[in-house]
Amino acid sequence: MPTTFEDQGETEFAGRASMQVFEGFYATVRVEDIAGGRRVVKAFHRPGTAAREAVALAALGRMTPPGIAVPELISLRREGDREVMVQTYVPGVPLAEATPEPSSAAAHALAEQVVDVVTHWHAQEGPAFEDLRGGTHPSFLASYSADVRDLGSWLEGADHIDPGLRERIRVTARAVPDLLRPLADDSPVFIHDDCHAGNFLVDPEAFVLTGVIDPGAARYSHREVDLFHLADAAEGLRLWERAVARRPLARGASARRGLFRIWDDVKHARATGWWDDEWFLRRLGAFERP
Repeated sequence: MPTTFEDQGETEFAGRASMQVFEGFYATVRVEDIAGGRRVVKAFHRPGTAAREAVALAALGRMTPPGIAVPELISLRREGDREVMVQTYVPGVPLAEATPEPSSAAAHALAEQVVDVVTHWHAQEGPAFEDLRGGTHPSFLASYSADVRDLGSWLEGADHIDPGLRERIRVTARAVPDLLRPLADDSPVFIHDDCHAGNFLVDPEAFVLTGVIDPGAARYSHREVDLFHLADAAEGLRLWERAVARRPLARGASARRGLFRIWDDVKHARATGWWDDEWFLRRLGAFERP
């Protein structure tokens, strides 16, 4: 797997012929026609993201069941001051944009395919729990606490955020030991880390799963860190409920889901510069509500 960046000079990213160019949370993405097919080119908004995603993509490819495509890395390079990752093209449209009628047999079958893939990931155990910076820990509590401390340190110095809101977010960290205690005996398993419906690709005519894209910080952690994303889009498919029905969660799952959502959004804010006071107030309200 390429681990160094080729310098492409001051190439104008959006000026090339392409099928589509759009802005993502972490990168500007274009799909290009090339000899013999297509490729996806992602120019990341912030340095350090491309190499991490390349590692996560390789892990996702190893851990995903046969028959479900995962993009393969072609190269890492620089275009001006932007880090760029070139990868193979996976056909399909995001599940969130191609959902069949929720009550149909096609919707049921498609939703079960998604849960099959997630279940496959979570059946693969690792040697230790990994935090977002790559550190290893003997327990989920230790790894998640490390992430929350790291994100909390960033939050403390984020002067563009209202101090009262920052403090309300940081206070939620006090609940971590109690909320994670029911998970103390669980093993580390492989997670995608951003497995919402938009990152599953489907054939929009046959309504079958074709691929999985855009791993966040794919690693070994706790399956609940993955599962809460399933409720974020394509609500009619009830992906969260289907996954939980297959393997029920330990007590306190609803509160943990609220906690994970808050700190996952803090992670995105640190990585991208995004912030939305109202968004976080809603998240906090849902978590703090008895």
